[in-house]
Amino acid sequence: MKKEGFVNVIMLLLSFFMLYMVGKLPEPNATQELGPGFYPKLIIYMIIVFNVLQLVMLFLTKVKASDEASEFQFSRFFIMIAIMTGYVLSLSYIDYKIGTFLLIFSLMLLLGVKSYKLLLSVSVISVGTIYLLFEVLLNVHI
Repeated sequence: MKKEGFVNVIMLLLSFFMLYMVGKLPEPNATQELGPGFYPKLIIYMIIVFNVLQLVMLFLTKVKASDEASEFQFSRFFIMIAIMTGYVLSLSYIDYKIGTFLLIFSLMLLLGVKSYKLLLSVSVISVGTIYLLFEVLLNVHI
């Protein structure tokens, strides 16, 4: 079993323990529709589903012979940290929509995405989703 598989098994065990603990929360009363345990159970079930999917994918994929691509690249890591730090520091000077667009675009470019259609579409859709979620739905002005 691969190293990732052990992490998934540990996460599954932890998730089942947390599900057991959340089951001890009080049930909803007549005035509550969902109750205090609904959201934690939802998150835990999602974690379980994604961990099971990851385990299935690990067992179905073949082991790659080259480990060169899996080596940790310190320079790329420090460049990413610098880009994110620059993003946070620039938020007081530029709008978050422009900054977030540039952040997503530059990080994807650094990670090796070569299709400019994909770079632009993911960046625009991400900024649009953040705008709709916070500004329109939650009425939180960023």
